[in-house]
Amino acid sequence: MTDMAEQTTTSESRPPARVDLEPYTADLQLTTLPIGIDNIHYDVWLSPRFVEFVQKYVLDLVKQAADVARFFGTDSKKVRPPEVGAFKRLLTDLLQAGLTRAKFEKNIELDILLRLAVLKLLTQEVGTQFGNALLECKEWIRSRGEFFERSEKAHVAKAQLAEMQGDRKNILRKVGQQLYQVLVELEDTVLAKSRRALFGNEFAEVYEGMKNRLLFVEGRRDDFVCLEHYVLLGNFQRDPDRFENIEALFAEFLKDAILAGDSGEEVRGARKRYEEMAAKALGLRAEVFRLEEERQRLVQGLAEGESLMSKMFGRTDPAEMRAQLADVEKRHAHLQQKLESLGTDLDAARGKAEYLSEEYQNKLGEYLNQPENARRLLDPNWPGGASTEAAGLRAQLLEDLIGRLEQRGLLSHVLASYELRNIFLNYCPPVHLQQLKRALVQREEMKLVEDVLKQFPARQFSMKRIEDLAGRLRKYPREQVRAVVMRFAEDFMRLRRDMHNAQRLGALMEKINIIRMEKTRELSRMNISLNEFLLPDDARPVEDRVVSHAVIKADVRGSTQITQDLLARGLNPASHFSLNFFEPVRRMLDQYGAFKVFVEGDAIILAIYEHESNRAGQRAVAKACLLAREMLSVAAGYNARAQTTQLPRLELGVGIAYQDSPPTYWVDGESRIMISRALNLSDRLSGCSKVARRMLGEHTSPFNVFLFQTVMEGAAEEEEVQELLIRYNMNGIELNAAGFAKLCEEIALKPLELECPMPWGQEHCTFYLGEVPMGEKFDPIVVRKGIVRQMLAGGKIGQPGTHAYYEVCIGARVTHLLETLLATARKS
Repeated sequence: MTDMAEQTTTSESRPPARVDLEPYTADLQLTTLPIGIDNIHYDVWLSPRFVEFVQKYVLDLVKQAADVARFFGTDSKKVRPPEVGAFKRLLTDLLQAGLTRAKFEKNIELDILLRLAVLKLLTQEVGTQFGNALLECKEWIRSRGEFFERSEKAHVAKAQLAEMQGDRKNILRKVGQQLYQVLVELEDTVLAKSRRALFGNEFAEVYEGMKNRLLFVEGRRDDFVCLEHYVLLGNFQRDPDRFENIEALFAEFLKDAILAGDSGEEVRGARKRYEEMAAKALGLRAEVFRLEEERQRLVQGLAEGESLMSKMFGRTDPAEMRAQLADVEKRHAHLQQKLESLGTDLDAARGKAEYLSEEYQNKLGEYLNQPENARRLLDPNWPGGASTEAAGLRAQLLEDLIGRLEQRGLLSHVLASYELRNIFLNYCPPVHLQQLKRALVQREEMKLVEDVLKQFPARQFSMKRIEDLAGRLRKYPREQVRAVVMRFAEDFMRLRRDMHNAQRLGALMEKINIIRMEKTRELSRMNISLNEFLLPDDARPVEDRVVSHAVIKADVRGSTQITQDLLARGLNPASHFSLNFFEPVRRMLDQYGAFKVFVEGDAIILAIYEHESNRAGQRAVAKACLLAREMLSVAAGYNARAQTTQLPRLELGVGIAYQDSPPTYWVDGESRIMISRALNLSDRLSGCSKVARRMLGEHTSPFNVFLFQTVMEGAAEEEEVQELLIRYNMNGIELNAAGFAKLCEEIALKPLELECPMPWGQEHCTFYLGEVPMGEKFDPIVVRKGIVRQMLAGGKIGQPGTHAYYEVCIGARVTHLLETLLATARKS
């Protein structure tokens, strides 16, 4: 953020107040992706199924916007309603798959490339399918035979076709804006949340810049779009409110009314130094030129010698002239050397002045591309400037801007561009939108509009609304003028920003080659320059091998005692465990893509596999954490019911271990038995030492996993230290270090520091907060990084060591606290 001194042109003696203006800095670039086979474009292959559906969908939108059903009449079966829901589903699947792949490959540019390719495909197909719709109509006329072509119905159909061609721009605009709305809806409801979950908020501005409705209008500029969503400016050379004029006015306003920090003074200082040096150089050049003339005169005098004329007019003798010539040449050489030295400094000063001036202009442009700056500058009630002095100066700046608009005759045009929204639907067509706006400002234009409306007597146009509105503009209340001008400044800045972004996006879209031929696709793939974006179910390998896996083990605490208690009461322990824990967990497996590995009386072991086909989006560890949390929720729900039935409680310990390689198997008869390091480690992570349970007892900490060690750091090998760790895991979830590292790759985790109560007192804890995309919803996940504590003699807890462990947090206390922190972090 750059500080800018705020001062008015009418109050130069007032000390400048500081106003924080925010530059628009979003920059879209593709720098890490391979260039395609033509060494110019990026090769992109989009799912053929998606491309084919887009073509049909856009064609249906064009037919709907052009009312082609009226053309076909009774043969209206040729027109089908657009399948909006199916289009949204396919587009969401494609963009979600691209986002997931970008996360897997740790390169957001892959998702940006996909988004640009989709934008290019959609904007291209609008024009293409309009042409196809026209061709279909012409073919329909031709297919009816020569006799029909000479009939009156054919002449009516051809007239309708001509009308459709004449309305091309409006049809393309309607279709384009519908596509834009679908993209924005998906971005706001689904994609932005997924991206935040996977990448955080780092690229939010870039994607916000791609929500650009100007991409979907012909020529990147449309009067109706500007009127409804920005501000309608003039298009013709004679219009005083052309974009270029308004832009110059705002740039001048920022320069004169606002001093852009130290940059403005630096630019002026550099320009002044250059001008001073240039003036000095001109003086030296003039002196050099005078000495050259004097030297020429002396040389010529010496050449003439002692002629009679010389003696008659008393000219200087040759010896004195030679002395003068030597002195002139000496001074000339000195000045020439000085001029050459100054020339180097002059070039440097000019370069610096030009560089600073260009940088200053770019900075002003960045300020003009940030719509929020309109209120920062002009709104006395801007929350960021609560002081009375700042509010007063903002009010003065607003009056200054209004004065500039009035001086240039632009204020009436600005007011008219907003009031026009109330009447344009009644008069356009037949009146041109720009002409109607000018009629509100200029009396002679109103007469021309009246003449146009008289050509359509059947529609009974009335001039009264136009005349009343024009009269209202001449008596606009000052308070409303202030509100409109403030809004105008914000709308103009949005228009300028979107025009700038549309130009940048258009240039990048031109660099994308959407490949349509299989031969070109294979060639690009062979050269490792192809970027393929397919729907999730487009391609599945014949042999889909497992590449990694996560194991979840849930161990029931005190299962032997529970079994004895139930048997003593004449109850069935097997059905008790099955109905209250194992069966509810089994019903959740499909939701998380998990498989049952093993079930015994007091434990259940599950696995989530990552295959070659789905490893980019499987998120095995994230799903394992959510599934483990659900398993504990099942146990907590049962315990709540057990309070009224006097059945024994279910206490669990859950361990999650990730292994970046497939498990191995051996077969015992018809049984397939898994062999995996993660399986053994999950057993260890889910354990709970009796010593730790006695030591901690009924602790009040909101956490459920703690680790202790009885040996000093370095007293044993790492593997031995892990075996000697004493675990406390009561209704908690412990995740191994490899699993936490994988989780960091799967989703974006935001670290937060917080002071928390522990069994041994307050401790500074580190948490990692994130969200896991699960279909259309996003489940929060919180991981605490803990440090192993020393266990001293007598069951006392000592100082922290160096070994870290990771607990997936559960419980209302932790979840509420950290979700509040997460919401605060999002706002910041």
